[in-house]
Amino acid sequence: MGVASQMDGHHGGIALPWRSMLLGAGAVVAYLVLGAAPESWVFDRAAIAQGEWWRLVTGHWVHSDLAHAGWDITALLLLGVVFEARLQWQLPLALLIGTVGVDAWLWWGDPTLFYYCGLSGILNSLLIVGLLQLWRDLRHPLILLTGAGAVVKILVEINAGQALLTQTAWPSVPSVHAAGFLCGLLLCWGFRVTGKVIVFRR
Repeated sequence: MGVASQMDGHHGGIALPWRSMLLGAGAVVAYLVLGAAPESWVFDRAAIAQGEWWRLVTGHWVHSDLAHAGWDITALLLLGVVFEARLQWQLPLALLIGTVGVDAWLWWGDPTLFYYCGLSGILNSLLIVGLLQLWRDLRHPLILLTGAGAVVKILVEINAGQALLTQTAWPSVPSVHAAGFLCGLLLCWGFRVTGKVIVFRR
């Protein structure tokens, strides 16, 4: 299941999660160069309303403090190790759809939220897309338990109004995790409806 056991059929080597590694490296560089919550990069409702549309993308790739960056980037790399060999091009697609959906939720679903940053919302899109692909491939009950655990975690966080595992400089926004998760489900539903089933290339 893990990338260490996924052999590249064309070159006989290990299929490294290079997409995730590149994205993770970009987030690391952003933090090292720009620092915590760079003013010109975070989701800022007032600035976006004035035409600074790039924040709808960059806001997901910057973080409020070192712990926030560490948690999110580590999660991205772990999800890449587990899922990228199976998802391939659908990994960045899941992140893109998650970005659009989470931005829509931030803008229309939570109009009182003025500032936001971090990867966690769109990572939930990747999580459910990857889990559903694993379920198609393996049919292992642990996959269902993991998905159910993710749903329970999100619901508990929404009820508590904060993240369960992390404490960061900016307050957590659990509803964004739910929005990302739902975006991933919608993407998988779209693949099913259009017949574009995710295929693992050996």
